[in-house]
Amino acid sequence: MMNLITNIALAAAALLDTIVLLGGDINAHRDNSHSNSRYYNWLSKSGEFLSPKRLLLLAVFIGTLTTMAQQSWMVVMLFAVVLFVQAIVLLSQRHWRLMVWEKPGGRMLAIAVMLALIAVGAVAYFGIRNGMVYSSRITSMVAAMFPLVTPLLTMLVAWLLRASHSVNDPSQQEPRD
Repeated sequence: MMNLITNIALAAAALLDTIVLLGGDINAHRDNSHSNSRYYNWLSKSGEFLSPKRLLLLAVFIGTLTTMAQQSWMVVMLFAVVLFVQAIVLLSQRHWRLMVWEKPGGRMLAIAVMLALIAVGAVAYFGIRNGMVYSSRITSMVAAMFPLVTPLLTMLVAWLLRASHSVNDPSQQEPRD
């Protein structure tokens, strides 16, 4: 029972951290004119991939894969606390207070959060449906992966929105014969 509670806490903390990191990533994407190539260049040049927050996320994710996390609920709860504290610290930073939410940024955040929730929910659903004993553990591991991939999720959502915009905008389409 304690393992279930700690795995749920880890998944919730990881999803909160994902939302916070997505907000910062979408803000950076906006600063790069909502261009995936400019955003990727900024990620490479700024050292964002090797920033302390990303390295901490990598350490937590690798930690969730260890035998110690399988055997001790206290280790999983420690990981959940680390992710929760990181989310709170990132929320209190200056760029979050000054963030200007425009319509594309809010739409990007909503779609990215929905994609993350759908993926984590699908893993939980199929794990429970198939009677997997460790479905809560696998679900929390998948949730702990999402904060790591927020830059990729940001670029995916920007691409999806651009693709849907070009489908809905007749001026973006090529004329038919």
